[in-house]
Amino acid sequence: MSKFCNNGHQMEDAWEICPFCQKTGYAGPTPSTSKTRVDMFPGPASTPAPPSAPAAPPSRKTVLISEQQRAPVVGWLVAMNGSQRGRDFRIHDGQNVLGSAPDADVQLNDPTVSGKHASLRYKDGKFYLVDLDSSNGTFLNGKPEPIAREELHDNDTIRAGELILKFKCL
Repeated sequence: MSKFCNNGHQMEDAWEICPFCQKTGYAGPTPSTSKTRVDMFPGPASTPAPPSAPAAPPSRKTVLISEQQRAPVVGWLVAMNGSQRGRDFRIHDGQNVLGSAPDADVQLNDPTVSGKHASLRYKDGKFYLVDLDSSNGTFLNGKPEPIAREELHDNDTIRAGELILKFKCL
């Protein structure tokens, strides 16, 4: 179990004083479940700088990321072939877009996968797979005909282009 000071800094088990804030104490397991990110804030805006002067660098501040911002994980996909073989992709509650586009929720690096290939949605305890008019089609469980919309079950196999994915639900 990780040890944290009262300010949330991770410490070695043998340390009695936090090297970052020079305080003692043990905060328990709660901070280990929190995540942080760096937000950029504009520099001080006391007086406007002359046009020739460089802008003040932004100040940095660490803030907590709420666990409520992300939908819970309800399942995952595992790549069974291709360059991502063995990699798993988390499926969150709601809609998850599968594709090769950089903004796809499940980014698949395969030239036979469309940018927005398919959508995997979890709603009311059920999973649904919908083809998004992909070029090479979306297939389920080795069937020869592409699907338009199908309900998914644990251990189903999805073929997007030439990439095969195994579906697991929680």
